[in-house]
Amino acid sequence: MICVGEGRYSVVLHDYMIGNDRLIVITGGEEAHIGSVTLIEKSGDVQTLSKNGHKDYIVSEKMANLIYDTIGKELLVICGIHIDNASKEEIDMLVENAQMCVNIFLKEKR
Repeated sequence: MICVGEGRYSVVLHDYMIGNDRLIVITGGEEAHIGSVTLIEKSGDVQTLSKNGHKDYIVSEKMANLIYDTIGKELLVICGIHIDNASKEEIDMLVENAQMCVNIFLKEKR
């Protein structure tokens, strides 16, 4: 588990090996949930599903592409980060914390 940030700005990344594939779960804020899922296959095809009204796909797609470009394995990224009435600055902070989690993960996997 990798955690960046504190309190309502905390973002957590969990990493699981499933056979030769990876499952990455990125959650945080005030309420962890499943807001979106992004699957990248060996062919590089990207598929994303998102709950109505949720914008977690922005994080799941970006992080999935970054991780895939480094590890080259099929992976599924689940993302759910939420703060009630978040300002743009708060959203930016959460996205930055998610990015830092992925950066730490990728350094550990090299």
